[in-house]
Amino acid sequence: MNNFAVCGERVKQLLPDNDSIERIEIKGHPVTCGIIATEAPRFDSRAPEFEAQVLIKVRAFSCNYRDINLIFSALKRGPGESFYSIGSEFVAEVLDIGSKVTSVKVGDRVIGDCFYHGGGRSPAGQGVVTNHASKEYQIVSASKVIRIPEPMPDDVAASFTIGAQTTYSMVRKLDLEPGANVLVTAARSNTSLFAINALKAQNLNVYATTTSQQHADKLRQLGIKELFVVDSNLENFLQHEQIRDIVIETGGFDGVIDPFFDLHLPKILDVMGPGAKYVTCGLHDQYQKTIGQTTLYPQVSLKTVLLKAMFKNLQIIGNCIGTTSDLQRALNDYSSSSLPVVVDSRFSGKQAGAFLDRTYNSGDRFGKVVYQYD
Repeated sequence: MNNFAVCGERVKQLLPDNDSIERIEIKGHPVTCGIIATEAPRFDSRAPEFEAQVLIKVRAFSCNYRDINLIFSALKRGPGESFYSIGSEFVAEVLDIGSKVTSVKVGDRVIGDCFYHGGGRSPAGQGVVTNHASKEYQIVSASKVIRIPEPMPDDVAASFTIGAQTTYSMVRKLDLEPGANVLVTAARSNTSLFAINALKAQNLNVYATTTSQQHADKLRQLGIKELFVVDSNLENFLQHEQIRDIVIETGGFDGVIDPFFDLHLPKILDVMGPGAKYVTCGLHDQYQKTIGQTTLYPQVSLKTVLLKAMFKNLQIIGNCIGTTSDLQRALNDYSSSSLPVVVDSRFSGKQAGAFLDRTYNSGDRFGKVVYQYD
């Protein structure tokens, strides 16, 4: 079976005929990657240990921001002749099912269901299905996959789970009335692109921030009411004239969706209206320490944050992925054409380096990057 893997420095020497293996740079650090062949896992549908499992064949996969730290950690810790299969999201075909499986059948196309209800870092059966979504053949719990609509293309399906499940959970937690004003930060991030498309179907006024004019027209075409191009060095979003004008006009945003609390939380509290809700699903500083980088983000003062939240009756809400029902609602909205999915590009065959380079290095990327097996 195929594995899209990052490789130790001696793997190319051990596999000299593998012309998919090449070296690129990510964040200024060398990364060797390629397609590595291994044996497929054995699956016996009659065996008790597989009664609730399914055997799937991955057709396409994609990587997320979270994968960067996994990549660097694997290269730092693994020996030179080792490799590490990567990937967070996938679309696959069900090849076989255990004796007690009824939720899917052979031939179904499925994606991961990363339902997470809390209760610790990795409670049993919850969270991301796999950190190795590129493994072409996998045995997973039937509870961790969900059928997808027949018309959904593989590239869209391989881009769907985490962005859709996360943002639909965040929108649910905001629980805003029609006509409310919502600010989405880091508009070009994959999470924010999903959030914008999810919010605009709710009859909400969607505003967004970005630090670059690049793709500004594409972002506006998504239905944003107003796009704010902000200086990343701003200490407070109230210092931005357009944002300040909106706050004066409306009394502040009723809700905020933010994928990077370490970048934005200190800047955003003053532009929120009384009783507003702020929902965050992650942080930017995930891989920097692994590669020896020092971050220069402003320190978050817990006292300042809680004082402002107290005086303005703000709600600060954490969100990790979402529920199965969040994912199902997103699939239903996709089926009814109310949830577009932004896919940047597709790669296949020997384009291992090009796929990884586009995923993490291309400043003009807009949407998810997908690798499809032939």
